[in-house]
Amino acid sequence: MEKLYITLQFIIILIIIIVFLLTLKILNSISKEKRISNFSITALSDKPISFIEKLQNLYYSVIKSISKTISKSKVCNDYSKKYEKFVVVDDTHKQTSMDFISKKILFSILAVLLSIISNILKFKMFSFIQILIAFLFGFFILDIFLKIRKKKEEKRIEQDFLKAVIIMNNAFKSGRSIMQAVELVSTELEGPISNEFKKILIDLTYGLELEVVFDRFASRVKLEEVKYMASSLVILNETGGKITKIFSSIERSFIERKRIKDEMNSTLALSNFVFKVLVAIPFIIFVLIYFMDPTYFIPLIKEPLGNLILVLIILIYIVYIVLVKKIVKIREW
Repeated sequence: MEKLYITLQFIIILIIIIVFLLTLKILNSISKEKRISNFSITALSDKPISFIEKLQNLYYSVIKSISKTISKSKVCNDYSKKYEKFVVVDDTHKQTSMDFISKKILFSILAVLLSIISNILKFKMFSFIQILIAFLFGFFILDIFLKIRKKKEEKRIEQDFLKAVIIMNNAFKSGRSIMQAVELVSTELEGPISNEFKKILIDLTYGLELEVVFDRFASRVKLEEVKYMASSLVILNETGGKITKIFSSIERSFIERKRIKDEMNSTLALSNFVFKVLVAIPFIIFVLIYFMDPTYFIPLIKEPLGNLILVLIILIYIVYIVLVKKIVKIREW
């Protein structure tokens, strides 16, 4: 068994060396090509593809092939619906919600392979539990990045939503329809807010009802202002009325709401800073004590009474964070 591991280790190291040398050769060729291209004439229609772009194209072609295979499964189709909110309309590679499932599968396979290779290099047997953990890590790591990206997009949408309302209000004043106003927002603004309004425009183009379209928009964005505007548009569409008057009222309401929220944020900025400092102080003290005496916290880990005290400290710390966070939290109204 040990000889087998030594052989596998040698093969893996040899493959890594070969890949490294090939990469160096390719990079060297690219650098030489760039130097020579300054003294050569290229055709206007010729657009060379870089090595990075080739890797990207290969990656997305693998993703598309996996998506084509798993799209036959009803379970995968149902599961992919939760990733529709992450789809970007203007994406160069035209990614669908199913492509996110393919990425999760690919990442999980790569994580398992890396885990196996790591064990072989360390002369260790890989267990089923270890492979399962690696698979789950690779499968759910994409969700973490998508949620972080979604949080940033929601924050930017919250900042740009007032601009969208102002543009729509001006469009209604100039006599444009709801679809034309939505199209104007999607072209005038940039970033996540533009992508969301392009999705609204696509839904309206396909003939979905106004109530369904804006309900989907509100469920994707999850902002109180969006829900308020969506309900106003739906009521206006059903009962009739002067849209310019309603939207002028919505615009004034949002401007006042933003002004009050900005004032509250500036008022509580010091409190939030103090809260962050108080949360960080225990960790700073822990690091300082550990560097001065690494054996200081050993009784908390090895002794039964120390374990009990450690659990009690953690519980008290969690309660403290929750209470202080509730005190400084800005309530939505």
